[in-house]
Amino acid sequence: MSKQNQIIIAIAIAAIIGLAALLGMGDGAPQQAEATQDVTGTLSASDDAAPLDTSGLGPLETPNPLGEIALGAANAPVTIVEYSSLTCPHCGAFHRETLPKLKEKYIDKGLVKIYFRPFPFDPYATAGAMLAHCVAPKARVTFLDILFKRQQQWLQAEQPMQVLQGMAKQGGLSETDFVVCLEDQKRLDGIREIQTTAAEELGVRSTPTFFINGEKLEGNQPLAAFEKILKPFLADYERAE
Repeated sequence: MSKQNQIIIAIAIAAIIGLAALLGMGDGAPQQAEATQDVTGTLSASDDAAPLDTSGLGPLETPNPLGEIALGAANAPVTIVEYSSLTCPHCGAFHRETLPKLKEKYIDKGLVKIYFRPFPFDPYATAGAMLAHCVAPKARVTFLDILFKRQQQWLQAEQPMQVLQGMAKQGGLSETDFVVCLEDQKRLDGIREIQTTAAEELGVRSTPTFFINGEKLEGNQPLAAFEKILKPFLADYERAE
């Protein structure tokens, strides 16, 4: 590793330590959030730049102050809002296994749209969430996909921040961009605002937590659990058509 890169990583680690202090999180080691079940697949790149409509969903209408990371057609009749932590293994399992099935059966057909909102439980998850909002809007879904697919690779590495910096580079962020992103107080405040709203107004306590047209579903559930909630909404939509 070049000396310049070592300095970049050192600065990023210092930023992470600062995040730990701001968030009141011990030594900054990744924490496993409460969730259910363990259930891999690939999520393809998508145009996810446009904010989507969540009208009629109560507190879920509060927009992501950093801009939504979303997948699906804006006029899809069903909206799923996911709150997840990038270091949560159950969130990783959902993104690797269940989400591709939802995408194939419902999202690609214009029936479902999904918002990805951060609910980090430790500084590493916070750093990943900040970086996801630093890459170009059209690359954000793909970048999250990379972080979740390679979750074990970067979390179990001897130097997680070095691996994370390499992944950020794949997302189009230079070494300087990487550090600037992690030192951005406004971006950190935005993520904390999302998390506080979810906890205080929606009762989110664990990850992943989903809201399907406002109906709460907790944990890494199989596709059938999603379909049990989805199908009545889709049936109402078909009758209205």
